[in-house]
Amino acid sequence: MPPSQRSRRQSADLEDFEGDDLMDDGITRQAGGEKTKQLIIDLFGRWHWIVFGLILGVLGGFYYLSKAPKSYQTRATLLIKQATSSVMSSRDQVDEMDYRTLEAMNTVAERISRPELLQKVAARPEIRALPGLMPKPIAWLPEGASKWFVKKEKADESGAVPAPASLAGAISGWTTISVRRGTRLLDIFIAHQSPEVAKALADTIATEYQAEVTGDRSSGRNSSLQILIDESDAAKKRLQTAQSAMGSYQRALLTLRDLEARETAVGELGRRYLPKHPRMVAATAEKISLQQRFLMEFEAARDSTVDREYWDAHVAEWKEASGDEMTKLATARRLLVARGNVLESEIGSQTSVFNSILTRIHEADINNQQVESDVKISSLAQLPGGPVSPVVQKVMTLASVGGLTIGVLLAMLFIRLDNKIHTVAQVERETGLPALAAISDIQAKTLSRKTRKRDGSVEEPDACKLWDPRLVFRDGRSMTTVAEMFRVLRASVSLLGDEKKRRLTLFSSSLPGEGKTLISSNFALAAAQQGRRTLLLDLDLRKPAIHKVFGLKRDFHHNGVAEVLAGQAAFEEAIFKDTGAPNLHLMLAGKSVPNPGELLNAASLEEFLKTAAANYDLVVIDSAPLLAVPDTRIIIPMVNNFCLVVRADYVPKGAVRRVISMMENDNNLPSGIVFNGFTEKRRLMGQNYSYGNYQTSRYGKAYRYGYGSYGASYGSDSEK
Repeated sequence: MPPSQRSRRQSADLEDFEGDDLMDDGITRQAGGEKTKQLIIDLFGRWHWIVFGLILGVLGGFYYLSKAPKSYQTRATLLIKQATSSVMSSRDQVDEMDYRTLEAMNTVAERISRPELLQKVAARPEIRALPGLMPKPIAWLPEGASKWFVKKEKADESGAVPAPASLAGAISGWTTISVRRGTRLLDIFIAHQSPEVAKALADTIATEYQAEVTGDRSSGRNSSLQILIDESDAAKKRLQTAQSAMGSYQRALLTLRDLEARETAVGELGRRYLPKHPRMVAATAEKISLQQRFLMEFEAARDSTVDREYWDAHVAEWKEASGDEMTKLATARRLLVARGNVLESEIGSQTSVFNSILTRIHEADINNQQVESDVKISSLAQLPGGPVSPVVQKVMTLASVGGLTIGVLLAMLFIRLDNKIHTVAQVERETGLPALAAISDIQAKTLSRKTRKRDGSVEEPDACKLWDPRLVFRDGRSMTTVAEMFRVLRASVSLLGDEKKRRLTLFSSSLPGEGKTLISSNFALAAAQQGRRTLLLDLDLRKPAIHKVFGLKRDFHHNGVAEVLAGQAAFEEAIFKDTGAPNLHLMLAGKSVPNPGELLNAASLEEFLKTAAANYDLVVIDSAPLLAVPDTRIIIPMVNNFCLVVRADYVPKGAVRRVISMMENDNNLPSGIVFNGFTEKRRLMGQNYSYGNYQTSRYGKAYRYGYGSYGASYGSDSEK
C-alpha cells in the first residue's frame, strides 16, 4: 500500500457505518465495555496497592480495637399503668393522655430523657460520687507520640466531674429509651465504660421519674391539679411567644400576598402585551416596588428581637443570598413563608393544648378527681455480664471494606497518573496501530549466559567480535527467544505487501534512547540470515549510531551517506561489505557536516533511495527521532514500510500521541509499532503477547528524557 494511502483501520471501518445510529450505539457500548475491561485489568495489575489498602484497613481495625474503650450496657424497666375516674363525664369527654397508644408511650419516653430530669439525676450526690463517672479521654495516638500532641494539664483534668448541666448532657448521650412493642413497658438503657456506673444511672433515672410523676418527691408537685396549672402556664407562654413572633411578620406577610397577586397580574398581562407596553411597564414597576417594600419589611421583621433565635440560625443562608437581588428575594420569601407556616401550626397546636388543659382544670375543680398515669418500676438494672461494644466482627468487616476501598482508589490514582506505556495492548490502544512485534529488554549478560549454556565456547569471525553484544544473530545466540522475536518482526514486515515492491523499510522513534538503532540492526541481520541482500543505511546524520553497534568508528569507512548525498562519492564507494554477516552491507552516516538537514534534499534523496532499492533486496534505514528534528519526515514519504519504535516504561504517552497526530496530518501513518524494551511482569502477563522471559523487575524505572528540549541538543555528538 503506498504511504499516501495509509490510514487507521478504525477510521476506515467507521466510515462504512456513518449515519447508522444503531451501529454507533453498538460501537459506543463496545468501547465502554473495553474501557471497563481494561480498567479491571489495570486494577489487577496493581494488586499490590489493593492488598496494601486491605492490610492498612485490617491494621487500622486492630489498632482501633486496641484503643477503643469497652462499653457496657444495662437497663431498668418502667411499667406505665392507666387509671381514669371522673364524677363529671360526658360523651364528648376525651382522655388527653391515653397511655394505651404508642404516641403516648413515646411521649413518656421523651419526658424521661428531657434535660430537666437528667439534671436532677446529675445533681444527686450519690451519682456525682460514683468512681469512674466521667470516662477518661481516649488516647488515639500511640503512647510514644501522645506526649508531643497532648498537653499534660488537660490530661490531669480528665477525671473531674463537671457541673450538673454539663453532666446531664453526657448522661443524655449514654441514655437510650425505647418502648417494648405491644406492651406498656419502657426500657431505660445506659451504655458506659463502667458497668457499676451504668447500673446506678439506669436505676436513678427510673426512680427519679417515678417520684416526679407520683408526687413522692419532697420537691415535687403535690397534685395533678398543680401539674395541670404548670402545664397551662407553660402552654400559655409558648402560645404567647408564637403569637408575638407571628405578629411581627404580619406586615411582611400581607405585602407578600400583595406581591404574589401583582406577580400573577403581570403574568396575565405578559400573555397579552409586549414588555414595553405602558400597562406592562406600569405593572412591572409596581411589582418591583412591592418587591423592594417586601424586602424592607422582611429586614425589619428579621431584625426584631421577638424571634431572634430562629433568624440567628439562618444568618449564613441569608448572607449567601445577599449578593444577588433575585436570590435574596427568593430566599426571603422562602424563609418567611416557612417560618409563618411553622408559627401558624404551633399557634394552633398550643391553642388546642391550652384549651384542653383549661377544660381539665375546670373538671378537676368540680369533681376533685384526677386522670393520671401510674408509673411502676418493673425491674431495676442488673450488672452487665460483658461489653456490648466494640463489636470485633463489625469493626473488622468495616475496616476491611474501607481498606479495600482505599486500595482500589490508590490503584486507580496511580493508573491515572501513569504516563508510560507498559504493554503491547496499551500501545495498540494508544496509537490505533497494529504491533508488528514485541521485543523484550535485551540484556548483554543474559545473552552471554544463554550462549555459554547452549553452545559452550563459540568461535566467531573477527568482525563479529566487535559487534554490540545485543546483536543476537550470531553464532550461539540466534536460537534464543530474543532472536525469535526479531524473526516475528521480519515476518510481520514481509506481510505488509509484496517484498519485491516494498524494499525500503525505515525505523524511527518519538524520542532518542528508544532503541531504534538496535532494532534496525537486528532486523537487518534477520533479513540477511534469510539470504536476502540487505543494506543497512544510517540516515541519522546528526547523531549516527550504526557504526557504534558494529564496533566501528564514524570515519572508519572514508565515504558514507553524507558524501554520497553531497556528490563527493559514488554510491558503490560508500558501501562497507566486511560486516562479519553474510548478505549484510552497511552504509555509515559519513563524516560530520555542519548542515545535515540541507543534505536531505528531496530530489537527491529520492534518487539515492532508488539506487539502493535497485541494488539490494531489502534496504533498512535507521533515521533520526521524529520529535527531535524534521529529517525523518522528509524521508518517510519515499519509503515503503515505516516502523515506529516505542520503548516500554520510557516514552511518555503524550510523545507517542504527538507523533501519531503529526504523521496523520502528513498522511504518512506508520505501518505498525515495534514495542521495544519491555520486561514481562507477572502482573502484566498476557498483555505483551511475548514468548516468555517472565521475570519480575522494579516497576517505575526512572528515565531522564524530554522531547521538548531534545531538538536543540540533538546532533551535538562530537565523535568522529
